[in-house]
Amino acid sequence: MLFETLFARVGEMWTITLAGGVIGVLFGFFAHRSRFCMRSAVIEFARGTREGRLTVWLFTFSTAVILTQALVLTGALDVSDARQLAMRGSLSGAAIGGALFGTGMILARGCASRLLVLAAQGNLRALLSGLVFAVTAQSALSGLLSPARAAISGWWTVEGGSARDLLAITGWGHEGGILFGAVWLAAALFWAWRQRVRFWGWFGAIGVGVMVALAWWATYLVSRAAFDLVIPVQACRSPARRPTR
Repeated sequence: MLFETLFARVGEMWTITLAGGVIGVLFGFFAHRSRFCMRSAVIEFARGTREGRLTVWLFTFSTAVILTQALVLTGALDVSDARQLAMRGSLSGAAIGGALFGTGMILARGCASRLLVLAAQGNLRALLSGLVFAVTAQSALSGLLSPARAAISGWWTVEGGSARDLLAITGWGHEGGILFGAVWLAAALFWAWRQRVRFWGWFGAIGVGVMVALAWWATYLVSRAAFDLVIPVQACRSPARRPTR
């Protein structure tokens, strides 16, 4: 396998760094060209306007869903051990955390990914907002705010496994997940035609969705090939954890 070959030649850490770097650069490129931003999509939906920002978001969402479910269906990806499904979840944490994130996203004038792209372009406001976001997130994970986060997360929990899997709950299966994504992709195509979304708007958004699915696949392959590090299957970066001895 590709990752096993890279592990043997350059080592695990450099392989992980290279995979993350390539996916991150491509994600940033496509996000920049498509002007992908969840905040813009939310505002457009709330105001009932038709500027194409929500359409761009739908292209990313549907593409990520279709490709991820296709990888799982074909056996190329196993997400049963992914913490988003395997571990106990918190509905209270999702509701309150989502509300706080959404409020902050609107006030900061950009979602986390958009702030990162703008910061890379030299936008000092986005850079400062992104740094505050990162420090606060780390504080909530393991710092001053972690006790409050843990308390809120314990208010309403749900067991891991099938209890957190919407496809299992609804009985749709992965074929249903692909169909669900295809419906929204068709809707995005129709709205893109109606709104005359530019080429890099829809093409770049599809590229962002591909990078999301690729991140799932890459971390899964790394978790299968790694020896010293336990790499969680995920589509976003989190600190690698060493096994307990």
